[in-house]
Amino acid sequence: MARHLEIAHDLMEEIDEGRYAPGTALPTEDQLMSTYGTSRNTVRRALRELSSRGRIDTRQGSGSTVREYRPTVHLASSVKGEPDDERYTRYVERIKHEQGVEPTQRLRVIVEAATGRLARLMELDPSHTAGFVVIRRCDRYIGPRLWQRQLSYYPDFIAKGESKGAALMQPEDIPRGTRELLAELGYPQTKSWDVVGAKMPSLKDSALFGIGPGTPLLVHDRMAYSGNTPIRFTKTLMPADRHQLLYFEGDMTPESLRKATDVNIYDH
Repeated sequence: MARHLEIAHDLMEEIDEGRYAPGTALPTEDQLMSTYGTSRNTVRRALRELSSRGRIDTRQGSGSTVREYRPTVHLASSVKGEPDDERYTRYVERIKHEQGVEPTQRLRVIVEAATGRLARLMELDPSHTAGFVVIRRCDRYIGPRLWQRQLSYYPDFIAKGESKGAALMQPEDIPRGTRELLAELGYPQTKSWDVVGAKMPSLKDSALFGIGPGTPLLVHDRMAYSGNTPIRFTKTLMPADRHQLLYFEGDMTPESLRKATDVNIYDH
């Protein structure tokens, strides 16, 4: 093993074992050079390795500190009695509890033809007048930082089929939730599937979310049906160092859910 990787491995073990807690400073370059009897260049390569893995933050002239993670919970299961999985009011409550700040959101509505994978998933033909989707894009921010982007796609014939469906066309939050709205329109959700994965962000994604080196992007896809009719496809994009997914089974009390949202997977 190369010398700089040996040093990085030692430091990672000490971080994992709690010798260096989140937010605390690592030994200086001079101290590490003395400890390992090696050159400054080797020490810097070791620190760059830790930085690329998302374990430390390094600032010129300020040294290196162990990175502190305070992820928020993305509720990935339906809650009994709640009309929608990610209503903004619930999201605000969780963020205020977990991060100590109140997030903001920006909603945008777009109408476009369904093509490719989306057309296949939603069983729409873009060559037909009914082959369009209404996209509700919700960007959620903590301060100036984009924290989460959620894109929800609805068949055009639902959004424009009745007067109530016009709410989907407005760039405003729907307090009762889109799930309840769909039921009012005659499309109660009866089943759904989820796919969750992680991918390295594109340069555009890195700039959009302010993602540092070594951090993947979590992608949560959900397709909802009413009977066998696709009624909503939702894609949620989340930097993996800021989010953790919560799934549960059975009846959960509010207290049990609160305890679950307090879990931080980065804690030792």
